[in-house]
Amino acid sequence: MAEAVLHCYADYKWTGPSEPVTLLCRELGRQGWHSELACARSHHAEGRSLPEQARRMGLTVHDGFCFDSAPNVARNVGDIERLSRLIERGGFRLVHAHGSWDHVLAAVALRRSRLRAPLVRTDHGAREYRGTLLERFQFGPRMTDHLIVLSDRLRARAVERLGRHPHTVSTVRGAVDLGRYRPAEARPGTREQLGLGREDIVFGLVARVQWHRRFDVLLEAALLVQKREARVKIVVLGRGTHKEEILNRPVKRMGLQDTVRPLGYRTADYGQVLATFDAGIMLVAGSDGSCRAAAQMAAMGKPLVVARRGVLPGIVEDGKTGIVVYDTPENLAEAILEMAESAERRRRWGEAARERMESLFGLERQAGAVIEIYEALLGR
Repeated sequence: MAEAVLHCYADYKWTGPSEPVTLLCRELGRQGWHSELACARSHHAEGRSLPEQARRMGLTVHDGFCFDSAPNVARNVGDIERLSRLIERGGFRLVHAHGSWDHVLAAVALRRSRLRAPLVRTDHGAREYRGTLLERFQFGPRMTDHLIVLSDRLRARAVERLGRHPHTVSTVRGAVDLGRYRPAEARPGTREQLGLGREDIVFGLVARVQWHRRFDVLLEAALLVQKREARVKIVVLGRGTHKEEILNRPVKRMGLQDTVRPLGYRTADYGQVLATFDAGIMLVAGSDGSCRAAAQMAAMGKPLVVARRGVLPGIVEDGKTGIVVYDTPENLAEAILEMAESAERRRRWGEAARERMESLFGLERQAGAVIEIYEALLGR
């Protein structure tokens, strides 16, 4: 009989860790660990919401939760009661939290439940633990039986600063759907539809357009690149509330219209647009600290230029699958120009990038690592 795990994620949007959470749940189910998802109720009737997408993937979804971190006693108490009843009714052996507020409410619900299931937390945000009282309360051993982080460096910080025993913190890398993201040629005419030429050397950046994503550094680097190699084009896939201020207007003001191409948020043709890239760029993670867009590009055989930040140096092996830099405009420009210099090197590094994804970042490997944690917690 399959063991049952309840996964909790306090969101309803199909963004950030939503896809990684649902892909993990699906793969765990394939490996014999029945996984159901508790999430916030969608504010939209249908579409690309977390509950809708999770159901399309075949998951059992419980979306009758508010998961409201605002000081709303009625909503929070209601969520705790619903979670406690769901845990008991479903006979869940483990609860796995993926966000901050669902983590807190699940911990309280478990204390009220008759089932003493262990609580696991994955920190998808690649948090740089400082050891504050709040962090020690939430991520420490009193609330969380096992903590999963995205890199060995973050694991060392968690052990040092959160008062956790090393056996209760594990590194589990992010994962990419290797079947969906694989090397492929773009359909004929795709580049032309995007305003790109056959001779252009296309670098792609996939990121929500936000202040902290270092677009100022990217544009300064693009200005330096433009003066030395006109064939380089940097396309940006992403949307954001302040896109005009952060990206569109600066591109015009700096005279970068021919070098930097904002292509907006892509859905149906996302894979085709990625296939047009000769290489990728990533400077800083968003809410999903695993930088899944970088892993997706690498899985498609694209070499990457990345900043020495977060988990990015773990995705790219410097000098073998791409270039890792301290991202000043000058360093970034030099790395882009170096990558643009040789098509043969891009091909060779791209093949190595795909091989690295297959050996380290597959969904089966990720789920297997999580299952080892589950089994240890259940005394297997």
